[in-house]
Amino acid sequence: MTILRKALGLAAALILSLTPAQGEPMAAPHPAARQALAETMAADHVPAYAVAVYRGEDLVWNEAFGTADIENDLPATPVTLFRTGSIAKLFTATVAARMAEAGIVDLDRPIRDYLPEWPERHPPITLRQLLGHLAGIRHYIPRDRDFSQPGSVIDLRPYADRASILAVFAGDDLLSAPGLEYHYSTFGYALAGLVLEAAGGSDYIDLLESHVLEPGAITGVKLDHMFAIVPGRAAPYDAVEDYAGYLPQSMGPVVNSLPLNSAYKVAAGGLVADAESVAWFGKLHFAPGFLGEDMFRQMMTSQRNAAGEETGTGLGWRIVTDEAGRTLYYHTGSQQGSRAYLGVYPEQRLSIAIMTNLGSRPENIAALGRAVAADFLD
Repeated sequence: MTILRKALGLAAALILSLTPAQGEPMAAPHPAARQALAETMAADHVPAYAVAVYRGEDLVWNEAFGTADIENDLPATPVTLFRTGSIAKLFTATVAARMAEAGIVDLDRPIRDYLPEWPERHPPITLRQLLGHLAGIRHYIPRDRDFSQPGSVIDLRPYADRASILAVFAGDDLLSAPGLEYHYSTFGYALAGLVLEAAGGSDYIDLLESHVLEPGAITGVKLDHMFAIVPGRAAPYDAVEDYAGYLPQSMGPVVNSLPLNSAYKVAAGGLVADAESVAWFGKLHFAPGFLGEDMFRQMMTSQRNAAGEETGTGLGWRIVTDEAGRTLYYHTGSQQGSRAYLGVYPEQRLSIAIMTNLGSRPENIAALGRAVAADFLD
């Protein structure tokens, strides 16, 4: 506990003193943005934060604070790799969009045309529906992490092939008919990743590299492989109350996360990245260019359910209008050892990425992202 308290105290002091942890100092950000991070970091005992902001083509803030590895007393730096959580879904949506533009996949064809392993008993589902959470695929349910049943914790299973991944959710009934209702689903994106692999004839990470990372000049995004040695990967932590009933509160406030084998959901939440790479990816979506005009429009236009109601989600991205009337494209990430945020204000050409190595806290990282953005927009 002494080491932990020391690390957390030093982290908060670093932010408040406006001293970069490491790396090329950027233009000094507005103090309110830094203060918002400092207050959240101190209140929620977040070991490390990294933040990056692009205004147009200019990187105006790229900084890390706190401790990437508490046990080894390693500071976070601008090149520390954090779990992206569900921000990986945005990368997957862009892979699908670029593969569609290249004629490799059709977003509106039944997925069984590409992935015959998908059970015939399910009604036809399309990639567009999967990317917009309109396919009726379920999200997590209690049995996925039932420690009372041997082998039931999906984060701890081995995954050798597509069949082992599909076995997690393919046998379950759909929550609704495809297209009928919006149901946010990590497994829907896991399925989308399998469809893209089948259509593209390559593993997901190879498709990501060839269709997004390489053409987008993005270098700081890697596979969060459970067994691989990944230089610069932050250690993952959770709040002790997340394991209530299993751990004594005296171990808190922060404990090591449970192991996570994200191989079943690589396309939905199986990546690590530095904040600058995530913000760079965001700025590729200010306007058409990286995607053609028509595909960009499809990606950033809310889909509709069967009743004609907007879902607020296009191809991956959530699309909202803030209190000042500004358009915001965004997504958050949440999993063991990570909370992350990516927000893009296309009209203001502003892209903001915030990465952490603590799950559960802050509970509303989207609000933190908007607080940081406010100091750059006002």
